[in-house]
Amino acid sequence: MEMIGEGVKELLHELSVLTVAGHKVEAGQFVLTNYAFFLLIAFVVTVLFFMIGVRKVSLVPNSRLGSMIEMGVEFVRDSLCIESMGPEGKKYVPFIGTIFFYVLFNNLIGLIPGFKPGTGSMGTTVTWAVLIFIVYNAIGIKKHGLWGYLKSFWPKGVAAPIAAFVALLEIVSQMVRPLTLSVRLYANMYAGHVVLGIFSIFTVMLIEASGVMKIMAVLPIALQVVLYALELFVAVIQAYIFAVLTSVYIGGALNTH
Repeated sequence: MEMIGEGVKELLHELSVLTVAGHKVEAGQFVLTNYAFFLLIAFVVTVLFFMIGVRKVSLVPNSRLGSMIEMGVEFVRDSLCIESMGPEGKKYVPFIGTIFFYVLFNNLIGLIPGFKPGTGSMGTTVTWAVLIFIVYNAIGIKKHGLWGYLKSFWPKGVAAPIAAFVALLEIVSQMVRPLTLSVRLYANMYAGHVVLGIFSIFTVMLIEASGVMKIMAVLPIALQVVLYALELFVAVIQAYIFAVLTSVYIGGALNTH
Protein backbone atom coordinates (compact mmCIF):
# COMPACT_ATOMS: atom_id res chain seq x y z
CA MET A 1 0.00 0.00 0.00
CA GLU A 2 2.89 2.36 0.73
CA MET A 3 4.30 1.74 -2.77
CA ILE A 4 0.91 2.53 -4.33
CA GLY A 5 0.58 5.69 -2.24
CA GLU A 6 4.05 6.86 -3.32
CA GLY A 7 3.22 6.14 -6.96
CA VAL A 8 0.04 8.19 -6.77
CA LYS A 9 1.92 11.07 -5.14
CA GLU A 10 4.56 10.99 -7.88
CA LEU A 11 1.90 11.05 -10.61
CA LEU A 12 0.03 13.98 -9.05
CA HIS A 13 3.30 15.84 -8.56
CA GLU A 14 4.26 15.28 -12.20
CA LEU A 15 0.87 16.48 -13.43
CA SER A 16 1.02 19.59 -11.24
CA VAL A 17 4.52 20.42 -12.47
CA LEU A 18 3.42 20.08 -16.09
CA THR A 19 0.42 22.29 -15.47
CA VAL A 20 2.44 25.12 -13.98
CA ALA A 21 5.62 24.58 -15.95
CA GLY A 22 5.39 28.03 -17.50
CA HIS A 23 5.73 29.64 -14.05
CA LYS A 24 9.10 28.05 -13.37
CA VAL A 25 11.06 29.90 -16.02
CA GLU A 26 12.42 33.42 -16.28
CA ALA A 27 10.08 36.20 -17.31
CA GLY A 28 9.81 36.57 -21.07
CA GLN A 29 11.01 33.04 -21.82
CA PHE A 30 8.63 30.99 -23.96
CA VAL A 31 8.06 27.40 -22.88
CA LEU A 32 5.93 24.94 -24.85
CA THR A 33 4.26 22.81 -22.16
CA ASN A 34 2.89 19.34 -22.87
CA TYR A 35 -0.69 20.62 -22.82
CA ALA A 36 0.16 23.47 -25.22
CA PHE A 37 1.95 21.05 -27.55
CA PHE A 38 -1.05 18.74 -27.83
CA LEU A 39 -3.31 21.78 -28.15
CA LEU A 40 -1.36 22.67 -31.31
CA ILE A 41 -1.68 19.09 -32.56
CA ALA A 42 -5.45 19.28 -32.10
CA PHE A 43 -5.43 22.59 -34.00
CA VAL A 44 -3.66 20.94 -36.95
CA VAL A 45 -6.09 17.99 -36.85
CA THR A 46 -9.08 20.38 -36.83
CA VAL A 47 -7.72 22.34 -39.81
CA LEU A 48 -7.05 19.12 -41.74
CA PHE A 49 -10.55 17.89 -40.90
CA PHE A 50 -12.15 20.93 -42.51
CA MET A 51 -9.73 20.94 -45.46
CA ILE A 52 -10.56 17.31 -46.16
CA GLY A 53 -14.23 18.09 -45.65
CA VAL A 54 -14.17 20.74 -48.39
CA ARG A 55 -12.68 18.23 -50.82
CA LYS A 56 -14.77 15.19 -49.86
CA VAL A 57 -18.26 16.63 -49.36
CA SER A 58 -20.28 16.75 -52.58
CA LEU A 59 -23.90 16.67 -53.76
CA VAL A 60 -23.48 12.98 -54.58
CA PRO A 61 -21.90 11.11 -51.64
CA ASN A 62 -18.81 9.30 -52.94
CA SER A 63 -16.87 8.38 -49.78
CA ARG A 64 -17.50 7.30 -46.22
CA LEU A 65 -15.26 10.04 -44.89
CA GLY A 66 -17.16 12.68 -46.86
CA SER A 67 -20.47 11.32 -45.55
CA MET A 68 -19.17 11.34 -41.98
CA ILE A 69 -17.95 14.93 -42.26
CA GLU A 70 -21.24 15.98 -43.85
CA MET A 71 -23.20 14.36 -41.02
CA GLY A 72 -21.02 16.18 -38.47
CA VAL A 73 -21.57 19.57 -40.09
CA GLU A 74 -25.32 18.94 -40.43
CA PHE A 75 -25.45 17.99 -36.75
CA VAL A 76 -23.79 21.29 -35.82
CA ARG A 77 -26.09 23.27 -38.11
CA ASP A 78 -29.39 21.66 -37.11
CA SER A 79 -28.92 20.51 -33.50
CA LEU A 80 -26.54 23.16 -32.18
CA CYS A 81 -27.23 26.31 -34.18
CA ILE A 82 -30.74 26.42 -35.64
CA GLU A 83 -32.31 24.69 -32.64
CA SER A 84 -30.80 27.21 -30.20
CA MET A 85 -30.80 30.39 -32.30
CA GLY A 86 -33.52 29.93 -34.88
CA PRO A 87 -33.00 30.71 -38.59
CA GLU A 88 -30.29 33.26 -37.71
CA GLY A 89 -28.17 30.41 -36.41
CA LYS A 90 -27.06 29.37 -39.90
CA LYS A 91 -24.49 32.13 -40.14
CA TYR A 92 -22.89 31.00 -36.87
CA VAL A 93 -22.34 27.41 -38.04
CA PRO A 94 -18.61 28.01 -38.83
CA PHE A 95 -17.98 29.47 -35.36
CA ILE A 96 -19.91 26.82 -33.42
CA GLY A 97 -18.58 24.05 -35.66
CA THR A 98 -15.00 25.11 -35.05
CA ILE A 99 -15.59 25.16 -31.29
CA PHE A 100 -17.27 21.74 -31.28
CA PHE A 101 -14.68 19.92 -33.39
CA TYR A 102 -11.67 21.65 -31.82
CA VAL A 103 -12.80 20.74 -28.31
CA LEU A 104 -13.70 17.22 -29.48
CA PHE A 105 -10.31 16.56 -31.08
CA ASN A 106 -8.52 17.93 -28.01
CA ASN A 107 -10.50 15.59 -25.77
CA LEU A 108 -9.97 12.55 -28.00
CA ILE A 109 -6.24 13.14 -28.39
CA GLY A 110 -5.94 13.12 -24.60
CA LEU A 111 -7.19 9.51 -24.57
CA ILE A 112 -4.16 8.27 -26.51
CA PRO A 113 -1.65 6.76 -24.04
CA GLY A 114 1.19 9.20 -23.45
CA PHE A 115 -0.79 12.15 -24.84
CA LYS A 116 -2.51 14.92 -22.90
CA PRO A 117 -5.73 16.79 -23.71
CA GLY A 118 -5.25 20.46 -24.55
CA THR A 119 -8.47 21.01 -22.62
CA GLY A 120 -6.76 19.64 -19.50
CA SER A 121 -5.22 23.06 -18.90
CA MET A 122 -7.21 25.72 -17.07
CA GLY A 123 -5.52 28.46 -19.07
CA THR A 124 -6.91 27.01 -22.30
CA THR A 125 -10.52 26.63 -21.17
CA VAL A 126 -10.61 30.04 -19.45
CA THR A 127 -9.28 31.73 -22.61
CA TRP A 128 -11.95 30.07 -24.74
CA ALA A 129 -14.71 30.90 -22.24
CA VAL A 130 -13.70 34.58 -22.06
CA LEU A 131 -13.57 34.76 -25.87
CA ILE A 132 -17.07 33.27 -26.12
CA PHE A 133 -18.30 35.71 -23.44
CA ILE A 134 -16.99 38.65 -25.48
CA VAL A 135 -18.39 37.29 -28.75
CA TYR A 136 -21.96 36.63 -27.66
CA ASN A 137 -22.24 39.96 -25.80
CA ALA A 138 -20.86 41.76 -28.87
CA ILE A 139 -23.47 39.99 -31.02
CA GLY A 140 -26.25 41.12 -28.67
CA ILE A 141 -25.02 44.72 -28.62
CA LYS A 142 -24.64 44.77 -32.40
CA LYS A 143 -28.22 43.61 -32.94
CA HIS A 144 -30.05 45.55 -30.22
CA GLY A 145 -27.70 48.45 -29.50
CA LEU A 146 -25.93 48.90 -26.16
CA TRP A 147 -28.91 50.38 -24.32
CA GLY A 148 -31.40 47.96 -25.85
CA TYR A 149 -29.21 45.00 -24.88
CA LEU A 150 -28.76 46.25 -21.31
CA LYS A 151 -32.52 46.84 -20.98
CA SER A 152 -33.11 43.16 -21.71
CA PHE A 153 -31.79 42.35 -18.23
CA TRP A 154 -34.67 44.35 -16.70
CA PRO A 155 -37.92 42.30 -16.87
CA LYS A 156 -41.01 44.16 -18.04
CA GLY A 157 -44.33 44.21 -16.22
CA VAL A 158 -42.78 43.44 -12.83
CA ALA A 159 -42.66 45.57 -9.69
CA ALA A 160 -39.49 47.67 -9.52
CA PRO A 161 -37.92 45.96 -6.44
CA ILE A 162 -38.45 42.50 -7.95
CA ALA A 163 -37.27 43.67 -11.38
CA ALA A 164 -34.10 45.10 -9.79
CA PHE A 165 -33.42 41.83 -7.99
CA VAL A 166 -33.98 39.80 -11.18
CA ALA A 167 -31.71 42.18 -13.13
CA LEU A 168 -28.99 41.72 -10.51
CA LEU A 169 -29.31 37.93 -10.77
CA GLU A 170 -29.09 38.16 -14.56
CA ILE A 171 -25.92 40.26 -14.40
CA VAL A 172 -24.31 37.89 -11.88
CA SER A 173 -25.32 34.94 -14.06
CA GLN A 174 -23.69 36.59 -17.07
CA MET A 175 -20.45 37.27 -15.20
CA VAL A 176 -20.24 33.72 -13.83
CA ARG A 177 -20.71 32.07 -17.22
CA PRO A 178 -17.02 32.16 -18.28
CA LEU A 179 -16.05 30.50 -15.00
CA THR A 180 -18.65 27.73 -15.16
CA LEU A 181 -18.01 27.12 -18.86
CA SER A 182 -14.25 26.80 -18.39
CA VAL A 183 -14.20 24.85 -15.11
CA ARG A 184 -16.73 22.26 -16.33
CA LEU A 185 -14.59 21.30 -19.33
CA TYR A 186 -11.24 21.51 -17.54
CA ALA A 187 -12.31 19.54 -14.47
CA ASN A 188 -13.83 16.68 -16.47
CA MET A 189 -10.85 16.23 -18.79
CA TYR A 190 -8.12 16.76 -16.20
CA ALA A 191 -9.75 14.53 -13.58
CA GLY A 192 -10.32 11.74 -16.10
CA HIS A 193 -6.68 11.87 -17.17
CA VAL A 194 -5.52 11.68 -13.54
CA VAL A 195 -7.78 8.69 -12.79
CA LEU A 196 -6.50 6.78 -15.83
CA GLY A 197 -2.94 7.56 -14.79
CA ILE A 198 -3.52 6.31 -11.25
CA PHE A 199 -4.91 2.98 -12.44
CA SER A 200 -1.99 2.65 -14.85
CA ILE A 201 0.35 2.95 -11.87
CA PHE A 202 -1.63 0.28 -10.01
CA THR A 203 -1.32 -2.04 -13.02
CA VAL A 204 2.46 -1.58 -13.35
CA MET A 205 3.02 -2.08 -9.61
CA LEU A 206 0.99 -5.28 -9.53
CA ILE A 207 2.73 -6.67 -12.63
CA GLU A 208 6.14 -5.97 -11.08
CA ALA A 209 5.07 -7.60 -7.81
CA SER A 210 5.57 -11.28 -7.11
CA GLY A 211 3.30 -14.25 -6.60
CA VAL A 212 -0.43 -13.85 -6.51
CA MET A 213 -0.17 -10.07 -6.87
CA LYS A 214 0.59 -10.45 -10.59
CA ILE A 215 -2.79 -12.07 -11.12
CA MET A 216 -4.44 -9.14 -9.31
CA ALA A 217 -3.22 -6.87 -12.16
CA VAL A 218 -6.18 -8.15 -14.18
CA LEU A 219 -8.52 -6.04 -12.02
CA PRO A 220 -7.07 -2.57 -12.74
CA ILE A 221 -6.60 -3.54 -16.41
CA ALA A 222 -10.29 -4.46 -16.69
CA LEU A 223 -11.27 -1.30 -14.86
CA GLN A 224 -9.12 0.77 -17.22
CA VAL A 225 -11.00 -0.63 -20.21
CA VAL A 226 -14.27 0.46 -18.61
CA LEU A 227 -12.82 3.87 -17.72
CA TYR A 228 -11.55 4.39 -21.27
CA ALA A 229 -15.05 3.70 -22.61
CA LEU A 230 -16.45 6.16 -20.08
CA GLU A 231 -13.80 8.77 -20.94
CA LEU A 232 -14.61 8.40 -24.63
CA PHE A 233 -18.25 9.19 -23.84
CA VAL A 234 -17.19 12.12 -21.62
CA ALA A 235 -14.90 13.48 -24.37
CA VAL A 236 -17.79 13.63 -26.83
CA ILE A 237 -20.43 14.87 -24.39
CA GLN A 238 -18.18 17.64 -23.02
CA ALA A 239 -17.49 18.91 -26.54
CA TYR A 240 -21.25 18.88 -27.16
CA ILE A 241 -22.02 20.69 -23.89
CA PHE A 242 -19.37 23.36 -24.53
CA ALA A 243 -20.70 23.98 -28.04
CA VAL A 244 -24.40 23.86 -27.14
CA LEU A 245 -23.93 26.31 -24.25
CA THR A 246 -22.13 28.67 -26.61
CA SER A 247 -25.10 28.37 -28.98
CA VAL A 248 -27.57 29.01 -26.17
CA TYR A 249 -25.64 32.11 -25.06
CA ILE A 250 -25.57 33.50 -28.60
CA GLY A 251 -29.26 32.65 -29.03
CA GLY A 252 -30.06 34.51 -25.81
CA ALA A 253 -28.14 37.55 -27.05
CA LEU A 254 -29.97 37.49 -30.40
CA ASN A 255 -33.44 36.91 -28.94
CA THR A 256 -33.42 38.87 -25.70
CA HIS A 257 -37.11 38.25 -25.05
